[in-house]
Amino acid sequence: MAGSQALVAFQQSDGSMRVYTSPIKDYTTQLAEGKLSFPVSDLSATYSNNEIIIFATLGLQNGTGTTMNQVWQEGQLSGNAPTAHATSGDNIRSMGTLNVLSGQSGSAGGASGVSSKTKKRNIHGLLNAISWGILMPLGAIIARYLRVFPSADPAWFYLHVTCQTSAYIIGVSGWATGIRLGSQSPGIQFTGHRVIGIILFCVATLQVIALLVRPKKEHKHRIFWNIYHHSLGYSIIILGIINIFKGFDILNPEKKWERAYTAIIIILAIVAAVLEAYTWFVVLKRKKAANTEKMTNGNGYATNGTNEHYPYRGMTNGRV
Repeated sequence: MAGSQALVAFQQSDGSMRVYTSPIKDYTTQLAEGKLSFPVSDLSATYSNNEIIIFATLGLQNGTGTTMNQVWQEGQLSGNAPTAHATSGDNIRSMGTLNVLSGQSGSAGGASGVSSKTKKRNIHGLLNAISWGILMPLGAIIARYLRVFPSADPAWFYLHVTCQTSAYIIGVSGWATGIRLGSQSPGIQFTGHRVIGIILFCVATLQVIALLVRPKKEHKHRIFWNIYHHSLGYSIIILGIINIFKGFDILNPEKKWERAYTAIIIILAIVAAVLEAYTWFVVLKRKKAANTEKMTNGNGYATNGTNEHYPYRGMTNGRV
């Protein structure tokens, strides 16, 4: 973390311990040895049971108080030089406070144990999971499958618009939260997650704009608008789900949250599959009924042109 006053320790290739101080000025630090802003003496470290313990005496300065914020990290070595640590999971939650007089430690985020930035990350993930990951697929299911039922018209359309509009508004809020988090953490880069998020926002915005220029059903260009609308819609759903799982990898929350979201996606997929099969059944049944009616009307024994006394006259050319 930029601005940190670090105590660094690691086991060298020859088995000896290296321990020193390093002021971290930026996110590209090489953890070079240097003096800290406060005195440090009696510096040593031990390695046992795959755990490193650092011992040091810190000199308090006037006006600094007795409580300090602390963060701790672990990373890989390249030869005898430490490399950058991970920027997800426990590595972004390793923080606390330490009272150097009493020895008491606590969570940096207060009684809840969750820092302000962690709360923002959780809010960012929740907003995006609800919007792009649940409401968007649900809105697509409503539009694709309810419209085949005449009794659902126009209710399906308003439900579809409500779901998609709500998803967009909530999703933009989640996207803005993510952009804000990125600006507050210039040294932490999740390039893939960030790029997909920006593309998702742009595509979703184009989708909203397209609704304002939607041609009427009978317009000759309506078919092209439909292709555009459906292509963007399914792209949004796919990108949204992919990015949500990328977010799970970054936040590394308890497994129950990822499992719960996975279960929701599976349920939506099963519902879509069942409705897809039923929709095709309804469409084919209607098509068959329409063809039967067309054949009947054209052969002289339906209501149009039916001869009550000679129902087969049309087929026998007048011969009974």
